[in-house]
Formats: sequence, structure tokens, C-alpha cells
Amino acid sequence: MTSSLTIDEAGTAGRWADGRAQWLELPGCLLLRDGLRSIGEQAGPGRMKPGLLLSVAPEAGASEGELTVLAARAPVSIEDPVAESFGRPATGLFFPHRSIVRLGLEARFLALFDGTLDHIAVVAVRAPPRLVVIAQDMLSPPIVGDGGRLLLGAHATEILAHALFGRRADRGPPAAPGRMRLQAVKDAINADLRHPWSIAELAECAGLGRRTFNQQFRMAFGVSAADYLRNLRLDVARELLIHRQLSVTEAAYRVGYAHPANFATAFRKRFGHAPSRRR
Repeated sequence: MTSSLTIDEAGTAGRWADGRAQWLELPGCLLLRDGLRSIGEQAGPGRMKPGLLLSVAPEAGASEGELTVLAARAPVSIEDPVAESFGRPATGLFFPHRSIVRLGLEARFLALFDGTLDHIAVVAVRAPPRLVVIAQDMLSPPIVGDGGRLLLGAHATEILAHALFGRRADRGPPAAPGRMRLQAVKDAINADLRHPWSIAELAECAGLGRRTFNQQFRMAFGVSAADYLRNLRLDVARELLIHRQLSVTEAAYRVGYAHPANFATAFRKRFGHAPSRRR
């Protein structure tokens, strides 16, 4: 696996030799012809600079589709739970923050965060049949050359307009029964950090598919299930090292890490120093 790929601006397009990524000068975005799949194939989970990541995917057996919007106002890691929302065959677009500002859309961009202090927001907008068609046209433009670039830019602008001004899909905060199931999953994690939890198992416990579970957990608690589990494990391990004076290996085992080396790497990434220093 190569080093992590950063989703930024025009320079990123050069990473793909097969043309699956293309910078569109107008309106100022990166076209990803295979959504985040191509990113995963190139470098695995990476980082995204501030901006909007859009994905238009048709729904099976329906003329409409779904436009998934990931907004980031600070550099964020694209972990598997996030990438999964964009993993279906789809047309992807990345608008860097500077393009959003240049287009006079920063207020609408910030509105996606609903007044919270979160650095990331994931929302869904219904994609009418026309939007699905133009997104599919972007995968294989009927016009080439300058005319093709002009057409791609117009399509990207229309998708952006739907993302910021379109009708939200019915994916608000989970209703009471759904919230209770998610809370039960969260409580199960808290009660047994040593268990080798997987996202598939947690989703099954909630009675949801993986993709829906990832989305609803983030909406309910403001963080992905994977991030919550990892951060909780490391926070508890830190307390064990400081107050219980456990060895690094024992602390790692107590919170579910089978390999102390993996634990040390995650600990250093979260706290900026090796776990042995805490002892």
C-alpha cells in the first residue's frame, strides 16, 4: 500500500494515469469518475482538505438516486466508515474550500453543520432523475475537447446547486427506537472494550446495514463508531497506564489490542507520544 492520498485540488488529478480524476477549472472542482473507490485502490484511507465531497449514485430499481454530501471545514481523515458512504459506483466531485468561497457559497456551506462545532458533516439530498442522468453522462461525456470540459463544468455546477439547495433526504437524527438501539450498541462497547468489535458486528447488533449504521451512529453521537471505539480504548488505556501503573502490553490487552505495536502506534497518533512515557 502506498502512502495516504490527500484529496485537494488540481495536483491530485495527476495521481490517476487512467483518467478517473480530472480537474475542472470552472466551477473549480475535482471530478472523481469512480467516487472514492479509485482513492481506495490508489492509497487506502487518506486525508481530505476543507471543502465539499459529493457523490451521486442511482438507487437500484429507481429512476431517482441519492446525492451524498461530506462537508469538512478542517483537514479530516477519510476512514473506512466515511469512505463506505461513497464506495458505491458513483460520480464524485470535490470542491475545495477556496472554490466555495469564490462562488459566494460559504454561508450555505457552513449551514450544513447546523450550528455545531463539528469539523465534518454528512448529509443526503434526493437526486432527481435529471441529476442521475447528468452524473452518468459525466462518466462518459458525449462531447470531447473544450466543449466537453464546458459541459462537465456545467454538470458539476448543477450537482453543487442540488447539494447546497436541494431537498434533504429522510435521513435526520434516528427516531426514538433507532436511537435506543444505537445507545445499546454504544453501551455494549463501553462495557467490553476487550471484545474484538467489528463494524459489521456492531451494525448487526443495531439491526442495521453497515452503511446505515455508520451514518446513523455519526448523526446520533457526532463521531463514527470506529472513531468512538478507537478513542475510547486509547483514553481508557491512558488512564490504566497513569493510575493503575499497568505495563504497556497489559494496558493494550485490557482495551482490546491484540498487538502492542499496533496499540503503541495508535496511542502515539492520538496523544503525540509513546505509551511507555505515560508509565
